[in-house]
Amino acid sequence: MTYRYVGITFGYGGSGSSAWQTLKAKRAAMGASLGAAQANLAAITSAFASAQQDKLTGLGTLAANAAIARIKADAQTKKDALLNQIDGAQSTLDAAKAVSMGKPKFVSWALTQTVDTTA
Repeated sequence: MTYRYVGITFGYGGSGSSAWQTLKAKRAAMGASLGAAQANLAAITSAFASAQQDKLTGLGTLAANAAIARIKADAQTKKDALLNQIDGAQSTLDAAKAVSMGKPKFVSWALTQTVDTTA
């Protein structure tokens, strides 16, 4: 007499395989199915980890580029200010040269008398 319960045949008679062999076969099939599921889960986990790493790398690159842009803008501002200062000094020198070209060259402080009050 043979009984069948949830896909498993057990009992005695001419079923061709024992209950133990059937259980071993089912266990092997479940193990293979579980191994495939674990492999799929590992692949999905790896894909998510890779995507997260790519996102972090991209964000780091964007942050670095923004910092470089701020530093370049600050350097350009300082350069422009320094060039304006140099241009102002040069124009002052040019104006002083233009004024001194038409006048005789003497130093006004050399014409004043100095009184020594320490003696």
